[in-house]
Amino acid sequence: MTGRELPPIELRPRDLTRWKRSETGVDYVHVFKSPEPGPTVMTVALTHGNEFCGAEALHWALDLGLRPIRGTWIVAFANVKAYQSFKAETPLDSRFVDRDMNRVWRDDWIDGEGTHEAIRAGELRPFVRQADYLLDIHSTSFANRPFFVGRNLPRVRAFAEKLAYPPSMLLQNGSFDGKVMVEYGAFGEANAQPTALVVECGAHFLKATVTVAKHTLISFLEATGMLEPEVARRLKPAVPAAETGVYTIESVHVAKHEDLKFLAPYEGFEEVTAGTVIAMDGPDKVVAPFDRCTILFPKAQPRQGRELVTLGKRID
Repeated sequence: MTGRELPPIELRPRDLTRWKRSETGVDYVHVFKSPEPGPTVMTVALTHGNEFCGAEALHWALDLGLRPIRGTWIVAFANVKAYQSFKAETPLDSRFVDRDMNRVWRDDWIDGEGTHEAIRAGELRPFVRQADYLLDIHSTSFANRPFFVGRNLPRVRAFAEKLAYPPSMLLQNGSFDGKVMVEYGAFGEANAQPTALVVECGAHFLKATVTVAKHTLISFLEATGMLEPEVARRLKPAVPAAETGVYTIESVHVAKHEDLKFLAPYEGFEEVTAGTVIAMDGPDKVVAPFDRCTILFPKAQPRQGRELVTLGKRID
């Protein structure tokens, strides 16, 4: 297996035990209710334990004592056990304990697997089901543009455009190797109203990702009616300009072999022509199936049995 050098480690896990206990009875999940009616809004960090920016943003918001002016705000630190396992010499190994938590979101898997991630997803499931809006905060292997990911549904794209930043988005059609949180239940139904987004804030372990996470969190809370606009303007940090674009996710390649190698130093959002050999999966070629094929989520340290690369197409 061959991998690429990751960006520097500027962030380390913090002690989150302050947020462990709550009145919900579920560790690391807090629910704040306003006396004024409104939507139920859920914000999630640490779906992947090696993606620190969401934990930083939620810790910051809780430490400020933010509360919704209407409706209900659910705050969840998802996979704290994986987060606590971080080691700088193998930083990507803290992504999960047994299996990717963002690929278990089917009821039969949650109820039947017995993995740490499935059990934890079962604890989070009642809160996810309640949510009218959900923001799942992530980061990526390399320092490419920040972007949203969501189901390929008009309401999802419209809500991302309402938030305005990040200005790029991936529209996914359920093509990952498993089911992700933002397509669970009503979030994935064409005729329902609940709306969920992933925000990818930049490269794991970079301080700049925290700024994007905080900005997106505050924008999300404002857009869903949790915060007054003047409070949001005061709290929202400035973010750098980012590239725009809308892409559909067309396919995901899961590695079949131990011997894995990308044939160019891809970081994400590169476009290649049809027939380009993107990577070697043992003796098998991973080939771009169409012109202007976009490289998405290339893995820094590819491993057999895990997603190697996602391929997309720019539509806007």
